[in-house]
Amino acid sequence: MKADRTVQVSVSHHQYALFNTDAEPPSRQIAERLTGNGLVSVNAEGTYAAVITGAPYGEVEVVFAVSLSEPPLDVDGWDDVVEVSLFFPGLGPMAGDAITDDVVSVPLLGGPEHFRWWRFRFHAVGRDTASCEDPALQERHLIQAWPASRAAESRYKVTARPGARIPTTDPNYVAEAEAAERDHDTVSGTAQTRRRPVLRAVLKRAHGTDDSMGPNP
Repeated sequence: MKADRTVQVSVSHHQYALFNTDAEPPSRQIAERLTGNGLVSVNAEGTYAAVITGAPYGEVEVVFAVSLSEPPLDVDGWDDVVEVSLFFPGLGPMAGDAITDDVVSVPLLGGPEHFRWWRFRFHAVGRDTASCEDPALQERHLIQAWPASRAAESRYKVTARPGARIPTTDPNYVAEAEAAERDHDTVSGTAQTRRRPVLRAVLKRAHGTDDSMGPNP
């Protein structure tokens, strides 16, 4: 088993991402937000995971623990624990803000060409108290990963407010959101096409393979 790695991961708009080159983020449409686990959402290909944070911006502490087999489940001390399947190479995903170059590499097991399914178990605590100055109340995340066949999402514990379903006190809210999403879909193809070259440049720079920018320090 690899040693645990603790990193400060960049957060933007209450989330950070784990993603692979050219991966598109999950749609996160209103219907999915109403029924989602509130901690992590994954795109259809399993190549991009958006993790919801209590902190709106800045950084959160994330411990990555990669192993050859499934670790014991332990939900004690965590507010939320959710498990999903993701498809990454052994080189691993990027973690951080997918729109900027503020990302870190998360090595898994194997080489850059060794793509396979992995099981990722996301743990979070302190999302409701992320703004507190008390270190004991600040937000922390643990992500365990191991090779495993693709499987359905497992929700072991979901308690924090960011993990709750969005409020729907306005009876017109859902209908209005769905209408806005339909309008957005007419231009989303163009927006995503423009985004791909930017994302590729970010990933190349993070891995130190972009000759025009030079390797990351």
